[in-house]
Order: sequence, then structure tokens, then C-alpha cells
Amino acid sequence: MDSKSIKEKKYCNTCERDKNVTDFYVSGNKFDADGRFGVCKPCLKKNIDYSNMQTVKDALLQMNRPFIASIWKSAIEEATLKRQDIFGLYIKTIQLKKFKDLTWNDSILNESTSKLVQEEDLTVEKNTHNTSFEVTSEMIMRWGSNYEQLDYAKLEDFYQKMKTSNKIETPSDETYLKKLSVISLKMDKELEEGNYGQVKQLGDLFSKYMADSKFRASDKTEADKTGGIRNFSTIYAELEKDDHIPPWEEYRKVKGITQDLVDETIMHIENFTLRLNKIERMTSPPSDTPKVELDDEEQL
Repeated sequence: MDSKSIKEKKYCNTCERDKNVTDFYVSGNKFDADGRFGVCKPCLKKNIDYSNMQTVKDALLQMNRPFIASIWKSAIEEATLKRQDIFGLYIKTIQLKKFKDLTWNDSILNESTSKLVQEEDLTVEKNTHNTSFEVTSEMIMRWGSNYEQLDYAKLEDFYQKMKTSNKIETPSDETYLKKLSVISLKMDKELEEGNYGQVKQLGDLFSKYMADSKFRASDKTEADKTGGIRNFSTIYAELEKDDHIPPWEEYRKVKGITQDLVDETIMHIENFTLRLNKIERMTSPPSDTPKVELDDEEQL
């Protein structure tokens, strides 16, 4: 058996069971030699009472992870919207690159005195002054009001570049372009957080929309490139690109069609013309109809 297929196990000190290592939170406690907390996630959450914040802080203290009031507040809001566990969302956030090296000693117990928040605010303010990008009412109408300034900038950058390189002529084109812009933004965010599974799902969705929208040159047909089908050879070319169109002789053998059917068809077409010109109609096919040469086996 491939060793990769065997999931690594870890013993929980509370429920006294062996579980997958992914069932344990990452720990900053030096006594957790493998980098995972000694109590599994379900057991740890049983000891947390959200009406008593001290139980939350005690858990983080044991894990040697920081309590940052502003991030905890954001986790509560996100958990309310997504109906997920607050503690799990909080841990997910402090695992991000800019927080993962922080320990309990870096805790900010009161949001109003948060040095980390103040530093982030200064960084955002500095970046805002260094850019001329301005969120307009048109952008809010296009994307909604739930994005930060940097998000709007990224959405608009992708949107405008795609609009420049592609002909956006229909409401459908516009809808695809906006969806692609949003997916591109979400992919960037998930990639930054290391959520590669989610990145793959978004990438597959992005590729599907790109194909459906025909924004990629490889997805455009000759008709798309020229603005429409100009002649019958173009029709045949488009059909044969997907499958072979057999010649009449091959088609006749497969379908068992006889020459009489062709003759009859020609007669009806010509009768239609004769009727329009008020000329006497034919009662039998014309003698000069091109004949299909039969194989020797068919003549027998």
C-alpha cells in the first residue's frame, strides 16, 4: 500500500482516541512537538463557551496563539453569515501569513487599543494616498458595495483589460465578463490563503466560463471571427470540424437510399418552379437527372 494513502494519526489527550492529524489545530505551544495541539478539535470546542470569553482565551493560551479582538469580531460576523463555527473561522484567519508567527504574548485583548489594527490602518491609508484609484458610483453599480478599495481596483483592472482585448457586444458577453472578473478576484484571494483545493474549483469554473463566452481565440469559430457565415463552404467547414460528413455515395449505402428518391426530389423542386411560371407540370422525373453508378454487387 502506498504510504501516502495512509493518513497520519495523532492521539487526543481528552477523548483518548487516535485521529487524523487534520482533526487537531496547529499549535504554537513548544510542548506540542509535532506542531499540533494535543486535544482534537471536537473536544476543544466542547470546552469553549461563547458566552464566557475566558474559555476562548484559555484555549488560545494553551495553544500559544494570540487573541486579537478585531479578528474575533470579524469571525463572529462571518460565522453568522455562513452559519459556521466562530472558533474555527478565527483559527483559520490567524493561520494567514501575516498572523501565523504571532503567539499569546502578541494578543490584543481590547480592539480599541490594538496596535496591529492601527498599523494596518496606517498601511491602508498610505496605500490609498499612493494611488489615484477612486471607487465610483458606476463601479458600485457594476460590482455591488461589498468590496474593499483594493478589490474594486483588481476587478476593474481585469474587467477593462478583457474588454479591450475582446468584443463585448451583447448583454450575455457583459454577464460573462463580470463573472470572470469576480472569479479571478476570488482565485487570487484563495491562492494567497493557500486554499489550493478551492483554487482548483474556481479555476475549472473560470475555464468553463471562458469557453462558453468564446473569449479565448481557440474557442472562436470562423463565423465568430468574421461576424457570420458567409458561404456554404464555411457551413461545411464548421460541421466537419466536429465530425466527418460522408459523401453522397457513402451516405446512400449506409441509409439504403435509392436513386428514385433523388429523382423524385428533383421533380418536385422543378414542378414548384414550373407552377410558379404557370407551365405544365411533369409527371415523371426528367431523363437528364444525374445517375448514381451502382456497384457490381448492387446491379445483381
